[in-house]
Amino acid sequence: MELTLVTPLFTRLKRSRVIIKMSKFELYINSCCMKLIRLFFLCLIIVSCSNNNKKVKINYTVDYSELDNFIKDSLPITLELDSLHYETFNKWKDISLINSVKKIPFVDSRQLSFPINLLKTDILKIIDTNVPFELDHPQIIGRFRVLKTDILKIDIDNLSIENYEIFQKHLSDIILSYNAFVNTMNLEVNKDKSVNFTED
Repeated sequence: MELTLVTPLFTRLKRSRVIIKMSKFELYINSCCMKLIRLFFLCLIIVSCSNNNKKVKINYTVDYSELDNFIKDSLPITLELDSLHYETFNKWKDISLINSVKKIPFVDSRQLSFPINLLKTDILKIIDTNVPFELDHPQIIGRFRVLKTDILKIDIDNLSIENYEIFQKHLSDIILSYNAFVNTMNLEVNKDKSVNFTED
């Protein structure tokens, strides 16, 4: 009788130990899971903060007052087409679009994206095979194509501290190319005039 009572009691004790052990194991698993979840959320918060910091840096890296100074003080002065030959120059219907380059040095740097992007759009419309006879010289066409390339390569929409110096160089290139174009136009029309005068 005693033996039969002891056996069930021993069995119950063993089962209770197993249950205790199982519950401790489950607690350990739960604890680990909670730690992993906390770690995951902590990582998300850190990544989110770092992304916000990056956005702030991008928005506030360009010093527009410095860019204004560069535009006013460091860009070359734009040349003018020879006023004696305006009638000849105006035969090229796109000349006014090309001359809009002259507006760049007078634009506030914060508003610069509009005239530059408009210039990029307009320059694509110009077909250099439709140049009037009086201006259809290889030197003029060549200078126009260089100017067109310099206008199209500038990128103001993604202006940041990383590409700020490249942007300044491209802006200078546009003015230098425009001046070379204007100078060539003036030389060629004056050359034509002197040739015609000699022939007469």
